Amino acid sequence: MSEVDDLKEIDEFETHYQYDGTYLRELLALSPDGYAKFAAFRPLAYYQGSLDKETFWIAKLATMQVEDCGECLQLNVRFALENGIAREIIEAVLQGGDGLSEELRDLYDFAVQVASSRDLDPALEERIQSRLSRTALLDLGVCIASAKVFPTIKRAAGYANSCRLIEIQV
Repeated sequence: MSEVDDLKEIDEFETHYQYDGTYLRELLALSPDGYAKFAAFRPLAYYQGSLDKETFWIAKLATMQVEDCGECLQLNVRFALENGIAREIIEAVLQGGDGLSEELRDLYDFAVQVASSRDLDPALEERIQSRLSRTALLDLGVCIASAKVFPTIKRAAGYANSCRLIEIQV
């Protein structure tokens, strides 16, 4: 893809998702090779693998709550809605898992603990491992780890200052 095409893609992304892509423009301008690697990484960030869509998006949103102050979380709320996740589930995730079924609350809590690099509650870990296959556990790890990349790049480049506490729209 050419730089013109990349800029057009960023423009369309910003418009469609009401998201500030300034850090993407800067990455493209100052580190074209870095941007190319970043662009090649993006499909991994939305690789669902063996996870059902609710599991994927609950884990993705829980991770964004841990990692982000609002803008990336709002973006991922929009992605989750586009992917057919019920507003009630999204709202429950945004309320710290309150209102989720016991099974989905376990998933939320597990994702938060993994994303936070906390010691895992052994009983919770056992419940999650009994519900998910080894493949799904690995796919869940990819989901959580890849969600951390976007806010990390923004923070490292000083764009965390542009983040603000916002009211998440569902």
